[in-house]
Amino acid sequence: MYMGTYEHRMDAKFRLVLPARIREKLDQADGQLPAVAAVGLDRCVSLYSEEEWLSFADKIRRLPFYSNAKFRDFARVMLGSAHEVPIDGMGRILLPQVLREYAMLERDVVINGVSDHVEIWDKERWAAKWRAGLDNLAEMAEGVEGL
Repeated sequence: MYMGTYEHRMDAKFRLVLPARIREKLDQADGQLPAVAAVGLDRCVSLYSEEEWLSFADKIRRLPFYSNAKFRDFARVMLGSAHEVPIDGMGRILLPQVLREYAMLERDVVINGVSDHVEIWDKERWAAKWRAGLDNLAEMAEGVEGL
């Protein structure tokens, strides 16, 4: 399970050093399998281990693609945005330009663990999202079944 929030900075070549705890979970096969990055909800980049990505993609494959336009569009965006991002020997990934542009990532980022995946946010955008979440935490909790 991914959890925690980490502030990091992309280098001039847009490489991002992943926190060791996150890297260990993503790199489950001793560097043999790359992580997978895709567009995330709310304008962030979602990062999955290959195993987690395959599980997520399997859920998408089970959607009624041919009979539901919303599901088709969702599948096209999610699967079409996915990129394998190998983790180099220094624990870095290179996020593709299309994903950096979508999430408006420039230099300072926040890496946030969200259970089965990691989200990468622009630092300022994450700060606003975080503040709004804290301000509305009790109200949000009331709307969540099972809490």
